[in-house]
Amino acid sequence: MAAPDPSTPPSARDPELGFPPPGAVLHRLRTQRGMSLRQVAAECGLSVSFLAALERGETDIALERLGRLAKVFDHDVGSFLGFSRGRATPSLFPREDQETLRRAPGVVYRVLRSPELGYQVVTGDFDPGCGLTEDLQHEGTDLVTVTRGTLVARYNGVDHRLRAGDCIQWSAGHPHTFRNDGEEPAQIVAVLFSSLY
Repeated sequence: MAAPDPSTPPSARDPELGFPPPGAVLHRLRTQRGMSLRQVAAECGLSVSFLAALERGETDIALERLGRLAKVFDHDVGSFLGFSRGRATPSLFPREDQETLRRAPGVVYRVLRSPELGYQVVTGDFDPGCGLTEDLQHEGTDLVTVTRGTLVARYNGVDHRLRAGDCIQWSAGHPHTFRNDGEEPAQIVAVLFSSLY
């Protein structure tokens, strides 16, 4: 068996290393944040030409440099390479920065997006006697918890009465909706394992 070509970066030589090529991660995170290579280079102290070669898979990166690069995106080396799902520092999502959607009269949703984790969290407030005016259907799975009051979750034509603390999960491809038949406000927190909003 021939020895690998030493000019080929290790990540390109061996796809079984157990982590993604750092250049591919750099490109994905940089694109998500709308940053240029020049901006990344200025923040981590590495040259634009080195980062461009890294993105193209033409060079490898030392651990210390990888740490500086990861820090630009609020990651440590482990989370940058996908060994942990969260960032090295907490992600804060202030209420005022969450998108507010008026889904129906008396129904307000707040949407928290966490693109790097692949899910969305939606908080829904339902005034008494109010509900969604249409069935929802989308890709993925939903996990819904009632955090206040009582709600009716209608799924595939069947009503499920949920009290505070109750949780329901379903395949979101079937028609589903929510309504508050009670006389008190109600609230849900839903984790959407797809990007709906």
